[in-house]
Parts: sequence; C-alpha cells; structure tokens
Amino acid sequence: MKHPRWMPLFSALLRGCLFFLLAASAFAQRTDHSVAIYGGFIDDAQIFLSPQSPDPVQRQQTRNVGASYSGAVSWRYRINPTLALQLRGEYLVNETENVDAVGTMNVDGFHLAMFESSALFSLPFSTRRFDMYVGGGVGLYGGKRVYSIAGSEAEHISGTPAFGIHVLLGAEYLFAAGFALRFEVLFRDPQMGVENRFTQPSVTSHGVTYPLQTEPFRSNINLNGNVYALGLCYYF
Repeated sequence: MKHPRWMPLFSALLRGCLFFLLAASAFAQRTDHSVAIYGGFIDDAQIFLSPQSPDPVQRQQTRNVGASYSGAVSWRYRINPTLALQLRGEYLVNETENVDAVGTMNVDGFHLAMFESSALFSLPFSTRRFDMYVGGGVGLYGGKRVYSIAGSEAEHISGTPAFGIHVLLGAEYLFAAGFALRFEVLFRDPQMGVENRFTQPSVTSHGVTYPLQTEPFRSNINLNGNVYALGLCYYF
C-alpha cells in the first residue's frame, strides 16, 4: 500500500516533538550545583580551663577569647526548587594576646576545623533571583589550643573531635548570570576537648618566674557565639 506523500514529513515532525518533550522534561528535572567562599565572624568563644577538676567551681572557670574570624567553602546541590543539600568546611583561627601586670606576653586561643552537612528549605516567598531559606544539620568539629607564656608554648598532644547540630538562616541574591551574594547566620554550640603540655618546668620574664605544667592538661574549647558569614556563590 502506498503511503501519502505527507507521511514522512508527519513522522519526522512527530519524532521532533517527542525529542523536544523528552529534552524539556530532562531540563525541568535538572538540579543546580553551586560553590561558595565565605568570610565569617563568630561573636564569642571561651576556653574551659579545668574541665576535669573535681571542684565544680573550677570546672566552670573559663577564659573568654572574644570574637573570631573564619574562612569557609561550601558545595550545594539543589534537589528541587524548595530543597537543597549542602556540605560546608570552615577553618577558624583565634590567637588572643594579653599582657600581665609586669609586662609578660601571654597568648591563648585555638585553631579549629569544622565540617557540616545541612538540609536547606526555601521559604515560600522566595523567587529565582532572591532566595531566603532556613535549615539545619550535623557537624564534626576539631582542632587544637594555642597557649604560650612569655614565648614558651604548650605543645599540642591530642584532641577529641566533637559532634554537634546547627541551625541556620540565610538569604541569597542572584546579581548576575551564575553569580550570587549569600549571607548566613548559623547557631551552634560545639565543645571540643584538647590536651597540651609545656616542655619546660618554668620560664622567667621581667624578673618573674612562671611555673609551667609539664604534665598533660586538658581544656575544652567552646564556640558559643553566633556565626555571621558573607559569601560569593557561583552556580554551574
């Protein structure tokens, strides 16, 4: 049986429509990837000086080291328009210098590395250009204490990583194709245990001899402040 002359054209058009529908469907299901770099500000942190003391008063003695600054990177995978998953790594340095009554310099602080995973939910009024979201997740936190008296530094022996949870609130503004500014506020309260010891029994500065602890001593580092982070984001 002879087919009409228009049948090949109709068949080609049908195949083209089917291809278009399949391609459009795949595009609609495509998820977004993004990477971001941040600068962060942590408004408070403290060090518990004798967390293993039998005296409950001494166990609560702390040294406040104030605000800290950090750098962070993140990778985000958008599952659908309202849900995204994020992995975030952050490095924080705080070395606070103090001068005592006779002029001796003491340094106390810490270096910390933090890794967090989060689930993020866009709020209903978000748009493609402006996204506001809330979320939370879990994290792993670890590092070391930096402690010295008159230039004599207590060496780091060991550290106990801490697991914790966090919540966050964020906003993102897409200011150009593929680029966005991102601002986040994180709420978390991790506490990490570390051990240090001095390699000499004492040090003398400005005519004063300071006894040093050569046996390992434990401290707990507590990040109990909010984190304010501003980042530049790239979508790909």
